Parts: sequence; C-alpha cells; structure tokens
Amino acid sequence: MPGGSEQRAVPLLTRFKADDLEDLAELLNDPSISEFTTVPHPYTRGNAREWLRFVNQTTRRHGETRQFAIRHNNLLAGGFDFRRLQKEHKGEIGYWLGSSFRGLGIMTEVVGAACQYARKRWKLERIEAFVYPHNQASIRVLERCGFSREGLLRKYYRRDDELVDALLFARTF
Repeated sequence: MPGGSEQRAVPLLTRFKADDLEDLAELLNDPSISEFTTVPHPYTRGNAREWLRFVNQTTRRHGETRQFAIRHNNLLAGGFDFRRLQKEHKGEIGYWLGSSFRGLGIMTEVVGAACQYARKRWKLERIEAFVYPHNQASIRVLERCGFSREGLLRKYYRRDDELVDALLFARTF
C-alpha cells in the first residue's frame, strides 16, 4: 500500500520484516511512544519479537496484511494497523511514529492514504480511532484527514493500573 507523490520522499506502508526487529525495539523504547499509545515502556527486543510473531499470525489468519510498517527514505519510521474490521461497515486504525520522523507530515499522509485504501479494499463506511485527550499531535492528524470527534470515553484504557480516558474520532464516507 504505497502512498504519496513522486516529487519528494514519501512514506510507504509495507509488511514488517524479520530484520525490522532491532529498529522496532529501538523506536518503540522511546518513552513518548508509551505516553501516547498502549505500547509498554521499557520496550525490549523480546517485545519486538512477540509483535512480529503476532503480525505473522494475524496475516495468516486473515489472509492479508493488517499491520504495516511505515517506511520513510527506506528506514523504519513507525507502524500502522487496521483493527476490528467489519467488511462493508467499519474498522479501527492505530498508529505510531518514531520521534525523529515526527513533524514531517508523514502520519497525515499515511492516515489519508490508508483511509482511502480501507474504503476501497473493505468497502468501509466508517473508520474509528481512539486517542488519549493529551495527544494533540494525533488529534491534529485525524482532523486533517477528515475525522470528527464523537465523544469522550471515560476510563476506557487501563494504563499502569490506572483507568484513563480516550477520545473517539471517526471518519464516515
């Protein structure tokens, strides 16, 4: 699922590969990733190995890739996935981006292209995303990509033995 134009280096969504393990562990061990996602910190090579195993199992089970590596200038930059897909109805997206790749417009381009892909591939009428209320960068990405805030979900996630809120955003077609 490529994205973007030919004029500049653009993000590309590909399958995760076994040799992504080191970069995956390094990128996800950044505390700011766990601040804005459900990814644990510290994040180890073992966690990365488990994730790659999960990706392979999910791909086999569904017969298609649903978790994608975001690559920028041929480097692993982040991750994007589709969850809870109900063909011809709805699905959920989740994503993260390594700190050195933020602020470049990568995620806005990825989310926009992924929504078009999901609409065409699975004929989705609705795509949802859940974000922590303090994740302003992710909120801006979603709004730029046509998502609207639909509500506050109180005590939606469990983080470090604490229940925390999430915002629900959705895009309809």
